[in-house]
Amino acid sequence: MVDLPIEATFEVQPSGRSSTWPEGNLSGRIIELCSAADSVAEVSAKLHIPLGVARVLLGDLVTAGHLKTRTTISENTTSDERRELIERTLSGLRAL
Repeated sequence: MVDLPIEATFEVQPSGRSSTWPEGNLSGRIIELCSAADSVAEVSAKLHIPLGVARVLLGDLVTAGHLKTRTTISENTTSDERRELIERTLSGLRAL
């Protein structure tokens, strides 16, 4: 199981881009959303699914190699990047 914080964002990997997903498939919809760098919270809100379900589905896509988790904060993160992360997280939480 992949531990994903609600603010985690993703990078779609080549296997995710090249996979053919059935119409309406949640994994395919998640891949589309993650192409725009949506966070776990935003995926949950936009797909109207519980946060825990979004975490499991995203974790499965990470484990399968379709998504890669982006680093959210490091010691080199600027104040502007931290502020942007907080704003994205708040936006995602409000959408829930």
